[in-house]
Amino acid sequence: MNPDYGIILNFKVNANANAQKLVRLARNIGARAISVEGANDLAPYKEACKDYTIELVNAHGIDLTSANAIDELINFKRNEQHAVFNVKLDEMGDLLDEQKTALTLLNDWMHWFGHAYNESGKSTLKTADSNSFICENRHAKYQVYVFIKSPLPKTIKVEGFEHEPMRAEWIDERVELPFSFKNKEVTVELSPYPDGIDYKWRVLRIMKHRPEDDIKETQF
Repeated sequence: MNPDYGIILNFKVNANANAQKLVRLARNIGARAISVEGANDLAPYKEACKDYTIELVNAHGIDLTSANAIDELINFKRNEQHAVFNVKLDEMGDLLDEQKTALTLLNDWMHWFGHAYNESGKSTLKTADSNSFICENRHAKYQVYVFIKSPLPKTIKVEGFEHEPMRAEWIDERVELPFSFKNKEVTVELSPYPDGIDYKWRVLRIMKHRPEDDIKETQF
């Protein structure tokens, strides 16, 4: 299965379910694939997936609840697994209230960090912080993502860099953070959450040094 399918929603449907509505919901929270259980005819789901550029796969996961939505999402990533969530519908084909709350949480978090979540994989870089782990972009390996659990520490150390990185920033703010580099280790000074925002997990992006960064601008 494509590793970029970070989140897969497994809809447990009935005859009253609206395929277009469900697939659109999946697309809106950043899922790139869905699975369907209980449908007598998959044709409407195949058509909806085509409309929204979503893959229809066969997957079964854990039940989605608001209490553990983000922590479970992170656990899947930490264990290098697709995050497959079972989404149940009521007899009218609508989402259960608990599922709506959980999907809202996922949507809010993925709005900021979905790109890093979907397109990252295991990294050889290390951190001694037990409440953090590191991934790197599968398609642009110079982008390193550090997933950090709240409450946020004041600094984070990442070791294993061959060269001093170009930049460190929170993905949700894109404001450069100060850092130091010594003995292949980067120490980043972390700013707190902006007022009114507090996620269970936040993602730091570190931009590795690239050979092309050494190319000086040519003047004609």
